[in-house]
Formats: sequence, C-alpha cells, structure tokens
Amino acid sequence: MSRSQNTGAKHHPEKKIGPFPGGVGVAIWLNAAETDDGTKRFRSFTLSPRRYRDPESGKWRDAPSYRPEDIATLQFALSQAQAYLLTTPLPGDDEHDADAGNDGEY
Repeated sequence: MSRSQNTGAKHHPEKKIGPFPGGVGVAIWLNAAETDDGTKRFRSFTLSPRRYRDPESGKWRDAPSYRPEDIATLQFALSQAQAYLLTTPLPGDDEHDADAGNDGEY
C-alpha cells in the first residue's frame, strides 16, 4: 500500500505559473509516496479557479467555470507547466544529480 503526501515546505507549490488576470494559474506540486521499494517522488499540478468579487457581499469567490477569454491564458499556463515538468528532474534523480541545485532555471 502506498501513502502519498506533498513534500513542499508548508504545502507550498514547487512552482507557480501565474496568477494571471482573473486569478487563473497553474501550481506544480512535488509529492512523495511511501512504497514497499521506498519513497517515490512525483509531481502533480492544479489549476487555479477564476476569481470574482461577489457584488452582494464584496468578498472574493472562486468561479466554478472559466470564460472563453480564459482559454488562451490556460493554454499558456499549461504550456509553461508542461515545459517545466519535462525539463526539470525530480530531486534525488540519480541520473541528473549533477544538475541538482539549478532548480530547473537556466
């Protein structure tokens, strides 16, 4: 049986892309799962919801949907997330230990 957990300090994302106007963005999370073979690291991502101010209460709320004009922003954010996920080795990846410490930034 495996147990998954987020390994970021205080559950902060490893990388954020955005937020863009309306609150849209992507967060990339570094996770770990304990398996019979030891700790396995993997990444996941979340999409931030569109935000709006409730006209009655004046409070900020999460929208359950996106608008057509959000599509280009979502495409851009997902493209940036994909590039990060494809080019940044997981911490402890023996094959890429020489690159450790550059945090995927070039």
